[in-house]
Amino acid sequence: MKRIVYLQKIGLLDQSILIKLKKDLERELKEFIDSVEVLPDSIPLTDLEYNPNKRQYNASLVMKKLIKHINNKQYFRTMGVIDKDIYSELLNFVFGVAKLPKNQSLKYSGFALISIVRLREEFYRRPEDHLLFELRVLKEAIHELGHTFGLTHCNNSCIMKFSNYLGQTDKKPPKFCKSCSEKLEKFLANLK
Repeated sequence: MKRIVYLQKIGLLDQSILIKLKKDLERELKEFIDSVEVLPDSIPLTDLEYNPNKRQYNASLVMKKLIKHINNKQYFRTMGVIDKDIYSELLNFVFGVAKLPKNQSLKYSGFALISIVRLREEFYRRPEDHLLFELRVLKEAIHELGHTFGLTHCNNSCIMKFSNYLGQTDKKPPKFCKSCSEKLEKFLANLK
């Protein structure tokens, strides 16, 4: 089976963001995946996922919607991309979330979700920086995909380092450290 990462648009999202992310992920993850495909449809958002008190979307509800939408397609990995602010039960906001298959030896059904809202300079009332935005989107995508491959947070200079705020995202490289690369290679080698 080919190791294809599928990008899924959630809600309204500029298609050019997915096209750029596809190219960047294929370049950065070429030793771990075969390709990246952009799915043609979009998953609509509803009031069910929205929390009006927080003025954000609940990441776990959006993730459930993503999983239900993909259902039994047996995709290697699926990454949802949303242009809305998201939060988790324990955190006021998150850049992304990920879910491993229940059986980690299975090659199918790893899911990740990233929000691009807080990756824009404009969110912080600073001038737009499109190149920095694209790099941040790439970093968050690689980080969340890393979780779908069984990687946990890392203390090295590594893409798997936890980011509590955007400055931490900017400081980390868009690559796995040697230790995480070895764990990822082992994880992929053990897939059935």
